[in-house]
Amino acid sequence: MQGKGRKKTNKQKEPSSTSVTGKRKPKKERKPAKSEVTPSKPENLRTDRETTLMGPVSGNPSLLQRIDGNKGNFELVVPMPESGIAYYWRNNDDEMLPWNGPVKFGADAGRVEGVSLIQGDFGENGNLELIATDLGGRHLMHFWHDPATPLGWYGPNQISKRSLVPVFSGNPAMIWSNFGHRGNFDLVVPLVAGGFSHYWRDNDDPTLPWRGPFNFATDSGIFDAVTMIQSNFGSPGNLEIVARSGDRLVFFWGEPGEEEMKWHRPEVIATGVCGTPSLIQSTFGNKGNFELVVPLSSGGLGYYWRDNDDDHLHWYGPFMFGMSMGRVEGVSLIQSNFGDPGHLELVAQVGGHLAFFWRDSGPDFKWNGPQYLTM
Repeated sequence: MQGKGRKKTNKQKEPSSTSVTGKRKPKKERKPAKSEVTPSKPENLRTDRETTLMGPVSGNPSLLQRIDGNKGNFELVVPMPESGIAYYWRNNDDEMLPWNGPVKFGADAGRVEGVSLIQGDFGENGNLELIATDLGGRHLMHFWHDPATPLGWYGPNQISKRSLVPVFSGNPAMIWSNFGHRGNFDLVVPLVAGGFSHYWRDNDDPTLPWRGPFNFATDSGIFDAVTMIQSNFGSPGNLEIVARSGDRLVFFWGEPGEEEMKWHRPEVIATGVCGTPSLIQSTFGNKGNFELVVPLSSGGLGYYWRDNDDDHLHWYGPFMFGMSMGRVEGVSLIQSNFGDPGHLELVAQVGGHLAFFWRDSGPDFKWNGPQYLTM
């Protein structure tokens, strides 16, 4: 069972990146946590001013809410079916909540299969940082975006060497952890040979080197998709992973070692699933529950949650919604600062189109949607 220490936090700055291998340096400091969850007016599901965005799209989407600005826009990236990546955003300072985009970038990278988006503290307003895998799983790429210039996407910078044969079997998952003084970028990606590779970028080093790969769980089978968070279990905070293998969801957790992460379990938490899952730690409950959404093999979406105030850390679900959509390819879940303590917000990729859902903060805890964002 995991230790129960609370996480602290600390943060970072940016130019370009290089790819090298190496060992993790033991570091302790954390970044002070910022609270984004503030009461606000309920969201409108659709308004007359909202427009349908252009599609189609492919692969798994990745959604976040910015931590700067007044309300903080929603930022969304998703692979395009021909080549490159599409970037969308929702203006949360406009009461009509209009979506904008797509801004297309990364065409030189060819077809992209999986993406993972975070916001760091590089740049004046916190650059967006993106990890992508190519179609075929032969290499990992890093892009970054300067919010001062809407078209300012830079990259790709190579994290892994290009391979002639497939290396990665699923999407990447990246977080901005609180390892190190500034906070490293940590990412995991499933391997064709089984298990996962873990990479991390040392943001305390001015050259911003990527370290890895550090492979783990290689005897646990081949995984098709993964989602990762850093929780407030352990010190300075364990890495928590939910991964899909076939129609099963499996849970792992890792704690910092002197040189590499020490990974525990796995534990099967669900069956009858497909596509790319998405995991967060919310502010519901005292400790903060784990909230998980995953596409179901039978169609639609399944919502699960883990009660982190229960010593047994029991998972509950699935609570099904969006069944009329049919098969869903992938989802991305966040907790926003709409509502109190914060609505759950979700973007799903369905048949090449983007669908938006949100769940209120109570007392009904009702999933609202789908609102289709792309034609």
